[in-house]
Amino acid sequence: MRSSRAAFAAATVLCGLLTSCTGEDGSDKPTVPDPTPSSVAPPPQEPLTAPEVDAEYKEILSEGPHRGVQQFGTIELPKGESWIKVNCISRSKPVDLKLSLEGIGGFSLGCSGVEVEKTANQMNLSSARKLHFTVVTEESVRWHVSIQVPKH
Repeated sequence: MRSSRAAFAAATVLCGLLTSCTGEDGSDKPTVPDPTPSSVAPPPQEPLTAPEVDAEYKEILSEGPHRGVQQFGTIELPKGESWIKVNCISRSKPVDLKLSLEGIGGFSLGCSGVEVEKTANQMNLSSARKLHFTVVTEESVRWHVSIQVPKH
């Protein structure tokens, strides 16, 4: 920063000493160098946190922070309403994260390289189920997952 100021001060003095020093627009004002950097740094990433647990719900699974692919053992989902919440962020470029529940299906979401993506998906099961749970994504993606069911 000092060398930039010193160079600017020297250029200003030199320009003042010269009688034919003009700005780009032809005026007698000295040309001032553009202080903006030549390359723009990416914005800082948000911190990754676990999904919030709603007051009327309890968490039956909480995992994270993890990176990349993770396969979990058997989890038991009760009959009725359940929520799967995922918070994720990529190290740089946007990347997809796929979450699957064996026998039920799954969903995909995009994980941004700047903001934490927060997704909530509701399921309504006609009967209780035991199933395997898997998260598939690139190693550059950090994520938290929470499965929540109503408190009864």
